[in-house]
Amino acid sequence: MINNNNSSSSGIGILGLLGVAFVVLKLTNFIDWSWWWVTAPFWSSIALFLIVGLIWLIVQLIRKNKKTNTFKEMAKPPRSKFAERLEQARNKQINK
Repeated sequence: MINNNNSSSSGIGILGLLGVAFVVLKLTNFIDWSWWWVTAPFWSSIALFLIVGLIWLIVQLIRKNKKTNTFKEMAKPPRSKFAERLEQARNKQINK
């Protein structure tokens, strides 16, 4: 027997209910808050989502930059002993 329980909960939610309560309290002059605070339950979840998304984007850009710099270092050809001795000799002449 196949059980097809396709139940999905759709409703106003706790933040929506709180927002409606704040609006009613503001319109009845029971609270004297700014409209920004009264409507905060409606827009706070969007603001939180945007902040988390921005932080995630910054972290991804930093990680990509570190990987790019690592690959640039790995792409440099290895230096030969001759090149190292030549650079040491030049540095000695400059320091004299």
